[in-house]
Amino acid sequence: MIFRKLTLSPLLVITITVFSFLKTGAQEVELSINPEERFQTFTGFGASLAYYEGWLTVHPNKNEIYEAVFGELSLDILRVRNAHGYDAGMMDRVQEFMIASETVQGKRIPLLTTSWGPPGYLKSNNDRKNGGTIKYTITDGKVEFDYTGFANWWNESLDAYNAAGIFPTYVSIQNEPDIATDYESCRFDPTETISATDTFAGYNKALDAVYNIFKERDQKPLLLGPETVGIGYNAFRNYINRLNKSKLDVAAHHLYHGINVEDPWDNTTVYIAGLIAEEIPHFQSEYSGKEGWLPMSGLMYKTLVDENANAYFYWDLIWDGAGLVNLEFPWDKTRWTTDGGYIKTKKFYSFKQFSAFIHPGWQRLNPTFDDDDLKAVCFGNAETDSVSLILINRSADAPKTVKVNIGGYNYNHTEAYVTSEVQDCEYIGEVTDSVITIPPYSVTTVQFTHIYPNAVERLSNTCHVYPNPFDKQLIINGKHDNSWKLYSIDGNLIKTGSSNIINGNDLKPGAYLLKTGSQVFMVMKKELL
Repeated sequence: MIFRKLTLSPLLVITITVFSFLKTGAQEVELSINPEERFQTFTGFGASLAYYEGWLTVHPNKNEIYEAVFGELSLDILRVRNAHGYDAGMMDRVQEFMIASETVQGKRIPLLTTSWGPPGYLKSNNDRKNGGTIKYTITDGKVEFDYTGFANWWNESLDAYNAAGIFPTYVSIQNEPDIATDYESCRFDPTETISATDTFAGYNKALDAVYNIFKERDQKPLLLGPETVGIGYNAFRNYINRLNKSKLDVAAHHLYHGINVEDPWDNTTVYIAGLIAEEIPHFQSEYSGKEGWLPMSGLMYKTLVDENANAYFYWDLIWDGAGLVNLEFPWDKTRWTTDGGYIKTKKFYSFKQFSAFIHPGWQRLNPTFDDDDLKAVCFGNAETDSVSLILINRSADAPKTVKVNIGGYNYNHTEAYVTSEVQDCEYIGEVTDSVITIPPYSVTTVQFTHIYPNAVERLSNTCHVYPNPFDKQLIINGKHDNSWKLYSIDGNLIKTGSSNIINGNDLKPGAYLLKTGSQVFMVMKKELL
């Protein structure tokens, strides 16, 4: 995929000493992170709203649920069904989701729209469900598939989205083209199959047709595919190798085969998938199953680290009896088992350990260590002043005591969160004296904010800022650099300037980090009453 390895400077080496308390005694393990060695640039974490969209839009507590998925999970991409031509209410539901994301996040979430299958009139079986392929005719023994009709349907779909004020970032022309199902589906083989027993359209030609019609649009979405069921049986490779990769912006697959989801740790197929079309970004665009919450973290680890994937999607963002958020029947509160009518599942919190702390535009760093029970995922922002480290402890009974040593560097702020059998992404405080204990069978996220050389004197008395907390403006007084940068507490750059007066009217209440020259200040925007 794109930017498999990047080289930056200056050198910053983060060394983490891990003490594994084993039956034979404590074994010291060093975990080092060198932010000069960088890998893929991250696009985001996503999930699907599909088939239970109507439950969410009528739920009495839907605003709380929107806050949970768009705010608490900090979801980066939303995946929805393209049901143009057979579900007239779908566009209104998607429009509500987009508005909700903007309300919570301050911007509309990027949208991936996927076809589970076109309308029946475009299908060989005249049914949007139950398999089939796109409609075809036979003239003088020659089979002609209606790729033009399929592409026109997609173009009309975008017209409908745009008319509703929605501009999808990504389009996948067909979900899981390699299987036929009793729900919406449409079978495409990698190339056309025409035999005495089978007649299936070619995914490569369908992609060409959609690409050619999309290129005439003023605002063109990125094409993503082929979204095969999994990475086993050479399915992903076969589809990718038979299409024109210059017409594909994102190589995407699902994970329903090709990996032991209950025990993903030693799988090699994910790494091999990363070598397929590695010149373009990779998305794992759908998976959920009956695996436990910690193995799910393992799937995320394998996809991000071994495949170098740029995005990871969970399948059912909301569902009845499952999903990241388990919805109870919204039309009858007497059937609810909870006060709110929804449940944040254990997988919600395991997913959150990643999604709330790794952000679009961040780049993967490569922790090196020697501990079979410990797995690590690490991303940092471009300026290497914010780093999020996710540590997965697979041991059922051995905690890991981690001593953090950032060689030659320090950090302004740390926060640690843990999901274990008894904790749900629970805040456990700052890293005190550079030591943190990771419980057995858990996922721990440590966020290091505003990393800087030890030689830098923080909160120097050469200048000061006031008032702090502030309301409408913040003033820098005394000797300071001609420019300043204001960061969120998790290290994202908010604004820059050169004046000694910072306008705070456009800032939300909360804590910020102000950097001017070698000085760093923590400042607070007041909550207006």
